[in-house]
Amino acid sequence: MIDTSPAPLDTALGKCVVALQAPSQQQEEVIEALRAAYGLEGSLIDRFGTLDTITREDVYAHYRQGFGDQLARELTDYSWQPQMKRVRATDRALTVPDSVGVLELESDRALVAWIPPTPFRRQWGAPRCLIDRLVRDEGRWIIQGREP
Repeated sequence: MIDTSPAPLDTALGKCVVALQAPSQQQEEVIEALRAAYGLEGSLIDRFGTLDTITREDVYAHYRQGFGDQLARELTDYSWQPQMKRVRATDRALTVPDSVGVLELESDRALVAWIPPTPFRRQWGAPRCLIDRLVRDEGRWIIQGREP
């Protein structure tokens, strides 16, 4: 007898196996919001990294475009160098993931799984699969926190 069952998914990825599947149109909006949020650190450095005119409040406002209040504060604390009054240009805390999938999607919240790039995982000791909680805030998706 020939086995016609689908091939098993990569169980080493756990819930991140959804990141290997094609997203629906609804899921694509959430995925793009997550990627945009994780790109904020890079755009902050590119835009303000060499300027002396940026303030801590500017950095916080920049991160609030894609993150909830608490995460934006933590990222600001990491990125802002108070002694030099500018942003940190090395050792980025964020990376834009290539492989992203949606585990749950409702009208105002979502769980999104993503696979960090290998160099990022090695640098920060990150697991192979990360799951973020997103919420709708004033009509846009923002990252509210990470699931354990």
